[in-house]
Amino acid sequence: MKSYLQNKVKETVGEKNFLINEKEKTPYASGWRTEPGDCEFVVLPNSLLEMWKVLKLCIENDKYILMQAANTSLTGGSTPNGKYNKGLVIINTTKLQTIIPIKNGSQVLAFPGSTLYDLEKKVKPFNRAPHSEIGSSCIGASVVGGVCNNSGGALIKRGPAYTELSLFASVNKSGKLELHNKLGVELGNNPEEILRNLDNQNFDEKQIKNSNSKASSTDYSNIIKDIDANSPARYNADNKRLYDASGCAGKLAVFAVRLDTFEKENNERTFYYSTNNPHDLTRLRKKILTEISELPIYAEYMHSEAYEVSKKYGKDAFYLIYYLGTSSMPFFYKTKSKLENFFRKSNFFSHRTLDLILNIIVSFLPNQMPKLYNKLNKKYPHHLILKCDQGIYNQVLKISKAIFDKDNNNFVVTTSKESKKLTLNRFVFAGASARCANLEDEANSELLPLDVALKRNDDNWYKDVADNAKDDIFKTLTVAHFFCLVFHREYVVKKGKNITKVKNKLLKWFDQIEAKYPAEHNVGHMYEADDNLKKFYQKLDPNNIFNPGIGKTSKTLVKKKN
Repeated sequence: MKSYLQNKVKETVGEKNFLINEKEKTPYASGWRTEPGDCEFVVLPNSLLEMWKVLKLCIENDKYILMQAANTSLTGGSTPNGKYNKGLVIINTTKLQTIIPIKNGSQVLAFPGSTLYDLEKKVKPFNRAPHSEIGSSCIGASVVGGVCNNSGGALIKRGPAYTELSLFASVNKSGKLELHNKLGVELGNNPEEILRNLDNQNFDEKQIKNSNSKASSTDYSNIIKDIDANSPARYNADNKRLYDASGCAGKLAVFAVRLDTFEKENNERTFYYSTNNPHDLTRLRKKILTEISELPIYAEYMHSEAYEVSKKYGKDAFYLIYYLGTSSMPFFYKTKSKLENFFRKSNFFSHRTLDLILNIIVSFLPNQMPKLYNKLNKKYPHHLILKCDQGIYNQVLKISKAIFDKDNNNFVVTTSKESKKLTLNRFVFAGASARCANLEDEANSELLPLDVALKRNDDNWYKDVADNAKDDIFKTLTVAHFFCLVFHREYVVKKGKNITKVKNKLLKWFDQIEAKYPAEHNVGHMYEADDNLKKFYQKLDPNNIFNPGIGKTSKTLVKKKN
């Protein structure tokens, strides 16, 4: 049976798109921060129709399915975790990159392997922008992956990735694979016809129906402006954001999503704030949200230690993106994953070797950050990058001058070059923090990254570690989507301390302050899904065939009902 399935899958996608040896599978079976898990083989379909055929074969042959796109998950949700009681197949969709602008570029249809980078390029001729850009943490992240995980990102106005318009497959209680066309596009009457027509873009505007269903988080502006609310602005288990593909975390096989695009902001201006008093930033946030009708583009907080770690340990990624663009990153990370696997299996090298080599090489390159901001970082612990449209620049400037006086704090209106560098230093933070944990002698090599959504009225956001965990932590590295009060806290745990115990202390503290977690990276294999999510996953995937074990749920197949 095993060889039959393998042969049929090879016939469907071609031998080069069927990966079965360990060396080939490793980049797909391991994540940014996770070890390789159990995987029978990896398939890379060339078309939506091929993807459907592979799905059918795997379901008919009683396999678990793990859908994967760019594999940028920071919580391991797009990779296998440990062992499974039967064969798991990874279907990687990175060859399915088509993006189709519709309705004069005001919306797009995005295939499962399309990336945010490609989406940005695709809608640029329409003077439109995507719901998210290169990602707060995940350079090269996929469009559909963001929707499936309710990813939030840095762009304030647009909210978390969300749509009610999608094309997806599920397995019903009887074990039958079904295709659901909820795109609002007339494509045919059976799965093969629907997918063939979409593959070939065989439809016109008349077949695209107007819909009352949302294709973005249209209510987010009102949510974020409610600064006195005793609840977070957004988090992964929020019932308002769980709908079919949105928030499904791989419990469906998503073929396409329909998303809104946004009018591109013109003449962007960037402010950089530095202070010893975190309440200065609190006042700034509240006044801008309540006194200016239009929202800024983004507002990214960065603690001084996070700035330094990004500058030191994210230098290679910084230079790659700065000179080659984000399109270079998927190749870089895939190559890095292969090299890490080589070093991991070698008797002569340690888990630190590759990071050590890369950091030594880039240490010879010039300091990438402007001198002014390095000086500010040494003087002040709290920093904020705020970008706004020219239309509200004067209003933001007036508020800034009322709070920041250059004696006790500081703000700078940056040049475009400075803005680009400051933003990049923030965006390489995720990889840099992991490398910091790996290379610091006093640290546990395993990073403890937690993303948490604080209540909108929480003025004590700057408190970043539980009192009973302080002695366990070597460094707390904090960045945030500040106007949403969504924080990414990367805890570098002291060597010899038990990471699970430290994590439990921190999560218990988050519960006490009524924060929600995870905020936007989804549960993966790192967090336990709450009852909300578990019920949603069970509804989508009653037999537990897709991405089993996600959110620390069961990895066991649920018996099919005939």
